[in-house]
Amino acid sequence: KSAHSPPSWPRPSCRHARPTGERHRGAMCNPTKKRSNSSDLEAAPTPVCGNGSPKAEVKDASLGAYWVKWGVLAILVFQNSAASLLMSAASRAHSAERWNTQTGVILQEAIKAVMCVGLLLHSGGSAEVWEALAPTAEAVKTSIPALLYLFQNNMQYVAVSYLDAATYAILYQLKILTAAMMSVVILRKSLSGMQWIALMVLTVGASVVVVSQMTTNSSSTSSRQGSIVPGVVAVLLACLASGLAGVYFEKLLKGSTVSLWARNLQLALYSLVVGFGGLYQSSGIELLGPDFFKGYTTVVLAAVVNNALGGLLIAVVIKHADTIMKNFSTTLSIIVTTLASVLLFGSRVNCTSALGTALVIYAVFLYGGMTGLLTAQQMLRQVLTSKSKHRVLPF
Repeated sequence: KSAHSPPSWPRPSCRHARPTGERHRGAMCNPTKKRSNSSDLEAAPTPVCGNGSPKAEVKDASLGAYWVKWGVLAILVFQNSAASLLMSAASRAHSAERWNTQTGVILQEAIKAVMCVGLLLHSGGSAEVWEALAPTAEAVKTSIPALLYLFQNNMQYVAVSYLDAATYAILYQLKILTAAMMSVVILRKSLSGMQWIALMVLTVGASVVVVSQMTTNSSSTSSRQGSIVPGVVAVLLACLASGLAGVYFEKLLKGSTVSLWARNLQLALYSLVVGFGGLYQSSGIELLGPDFFKGYTTVVLAAVVNNALGGLLIAVVIKHADTIMKNFSTTLSIIVTTLASVLLFGSRVNCTSALGTALVIYAVFLYGGMTGLLTAQQMLRQVLTSKSKHRVLPF
């Protein structure tokens, strides 16, 4: 080349090159950066709109979890309300012959056993069923909560025969008190100061409800005042058995590898053995034959099936419902039960009873670590968040 030729500068790697780091039409042009080949471009993820996109799958999963969450809430409210109302209606059922509550408890446990066998077959096959039925030391330990639950179920039917559905639903929340006390004694758990206050508020609220019912009954009929005492004693014994059985059952679940359905199957089988033995001792062999279903009506069968399903619902609650949901369902079930008891059975609710009910509801939320204002804010936030995400309200 001649001396007058212009200097040979390096050719830029980009057609419209600019200094490195300067933007050109929304892209970075760097001469020193290695150009991606076609395989790299094919491997890069490309957002896809449609049913098969990752965004759509995440949205569908979120929507499914949303409906499952509120579905569990609806089931909890329905089951808790129906338990009090159906048992109360069954105790007042008019039929030619009176049905035996012991047969109801036995049938209830039989339904639970069949459902547990089906769930075990679905999850792990026949091997899990035979493992649950094996006579091991772990299986023998299940006999203690089985006896307690059997006693609790019988006391529940006794309580609703003396108390109206609303009073029973409110007093039965004392199981929170008994469960907390048993957790402190058996599991060595420590309760916060707020939880102790909640337990005291719960006790005061339940006592106010009892006093209001005694006042109402004494002003209406003097004979009814004496009959409410056995109902209160029965529901207190049911709460005591429920707290002790629940804490002991929790200790068994945490201390072994046996599944929840296997434990429930063992509970049902022990309850069946003891239940049939108690029925034979009290009523003889007559009720072990065709007379087993003597006096049964549609309402009685509905109450038995509902109680059997309620015994297994706890597994679904543990998986899908948080503390707010469980407390919210308890509140709604008390309100629904009270309104339905007034409309269907003619129960009376005075100012004192309403005050006791409000105290019990507040104690339920307070025990979960939520004050009234915080609880309202959390519930409102959940509803508004659900509305903004899915454009629908849960109610």
